[in-house]
Amino acid sequence: MSYSLKSFLSIFTMFSLISLMLIYPILKTNPQISSEIKSQDKNSLENIIPQNIFSNSVENETLLVHNMEVKVRQDNSIKITSQFILANNGTEPLEYFIFEINKNISSVFSYDPLSFLPFSWEVNPTLGNIINITMRYPLLQNDIYVFSISYEIEDAVYYVELPEEYYGFDFDTTHPRETNAFNLEILLPMYSKLSEQSLPAPVYPSPNKITTEDNVVKIVWNSENRDLGENDVYLVRYIILAILVTTSLPNLLPLYIVFTFLGGILLSLLVFFLIYYYKLKPVESGLVSSLLSDTEQEIIKAINIDGGVSTQRRICDKTGYSKSKVSQILSKLEEKSVLKRERWGRTNKVTITNPSFKTSSNVELQKKEQ
Repeated sequence: MSYSLKSFLSIFTMFSLISLMLIYPILKTNPQISSEIKSQDKNSLENIIPQNIFSNSVENETLLVHNMEVKVRQDNSIKITSQFILANNGTEPLEYFIFEINKNISSVFSYDPLSFLPFSWEVNPTLGNIINITMRYPLLQNDIYVFSISYEIEDAVYYVELPEEYYGFDFDTTHPRETNAFNLEILLPMYSKLSEQSLPAPVYPSPNKITTEDNVVKIVWNSENRDLGENDVYLVRYIILAILVTTSLPNLLPLYIVFTFLGGILLSLLVFFLIYYYKLKPVESGLVSSLLSDTEQEIIKAINIDGGVSTQRRICDKTGYSKSKVSQILSKLEEKSVLKRERWGRTNKVTITNPSFKTSSNVELQKKEQ
């Protein structure tokens, strides 16, 4: 295997690996390919949460405000976002917030006004989903902290066809702490309206406000002084006036993978060409030139001084060789496919045809003058 081929294979392998390294983070983080949820064994919660965290949470934490937004999507999935304003009533700093959700959830995120917050997530057979949020800084006594958690619920909306069709949504929530003010907003899908049936009631309990904005119905409840563990149930019945047809963007990940891999190959070819042109080609030319005799190399240099095209008479003048000697040498070089001769008036025009023997005329002229 030649030196240049080995170099190309090495460069190609290197840039192929680089292409795979660029693709791997996308494969790892893209939700369509791998899940970000890490399941934990049944003892993992005990390993990462102090034993007294639950009792301290019950005794020392108060939610001054809990704003919950429940958004019903067109595909009947539900996204819930809870914003908490938490106060520490105890003397010990609070570093965690334990949140239990007894529903089948997915796509959990936790964040505060600065950025995302780290959290652990365990599915407990008895308690359901246990989410342990790490606060950005320990919450001292009488301090307050604002943060949010969002998650999604599937299969929460049901459909009733008879006697009159409608969609139903029953939402129950258990207050995770003593709560001074609880505000709930339920947003129906676009182009929906509340059912007009008298039974069952379209909304229960009676809301504080119902508004419609940008073809979205918003139902608002406000309540105060909710106890820890107190459960509230909210019922909504609605009909869809028009199906919103959305054109989803195509999944460009496979195309990105293909173009990234092809880009790595093209980059490796480009690097190989540059290395070959500036490094390997001169070495190769030197090796090829070393196969010629000294007199043959003198003839080649004389032709290169004229830019790779000269006449037999000028070659004689530049080298000082006789016409017969130059003719013999040119014949040998023709046999080696280095150059060709053509009749040109009373002499012959000589052209170098093998690019490995072409050099810069200026460089060769300077060498000749020296």
